[in-house]
Amino acid sequence: MHRINILACAGIVLTVAMRIPAQADFKVQMPDAETGEFAVEPIGDIGQDPKPAHNGELSSVTEFEYGVNKIWRTELELEQQREAGPGQSIHFSQVTWENILAFTERGESWIDSGFFFEFGKNTLADTPNEVTFGPIFRKEIWRTINTVNLFLQHDVGGPYASGRPQFLYAWETRIALGTPVEPGFQAYGMPSSFPEHSDTGWPNDNRIGPQLFGAIHNIGPGTLNWNGGILFGIRPYAPRNTWRWQAEYEIHF
Repeated sequence: MHRINILACAGIVLTVAMRIPAQADFKVQMPDAETGEFAVEPIGDIGQDPKPAHNGELSSVTEFEYGVNKIWRTELELEQQREAGPGQSIHFSQVTWENILAFTERGESWIDSGFFFEFGKNTLADTPNEVTFGPIFRKEIWRTINTVNLFLQHDVGGPYASGRPQFLYAWETRIALGTPVEPGFQAYGMPSSFPEHSDTGWPNDNRIGPQLFGAIHNIGPGTLNWNGGILFGIRPYAPRNTWRWQAEYEIHF
């Protein structure tokens, strides 16, 4: 019966996730790993803008996560996307292997730290694969939990790969009120000084906005953690509004 509940809950989450198309992965990575934790995690976003060229972005990423030990967490991602602009269609775009190394346990040092690495195998024609890597930092100050990702992304393989890396950042501040729903904000960006890449479509893409965070316990054998909200485009390359959501159904073995 326990196994049936696990499969049923995971199936519900996956079904919801796969109905949402994909383009960007708006997720702040955490420097944590827990032995034996399995999770299914859908992430998605919708971009809206009065300019047709920046309107209609849709994205969906479904992640299957496993905590190998207290240092290493690994994930398999299935990504779908629809580019912004009129006449674009939805594509299954990438299969990604993601890894997080946790250098410290939460609260044991003055700052929590970890390292992120992923390899993305692109499924679209004339599109390079990519690697993304960099440090993760988290600091709890007063009643806030502040997490920063500082990553580099680089195309690999094939004639369409760019020779220049792209800097990516993500920042989350959550106000720890101890309530069922807590407020905060997130920021994401690609503030590159390199020349614009016509194949990426996102030069100097920066977005920031308010988010809500919460958790629902004892859903079958596991816990559902969620967050979501709106991001506002700072530079003209991003959609004016991006609605994003993230849910993680986790089970501990």
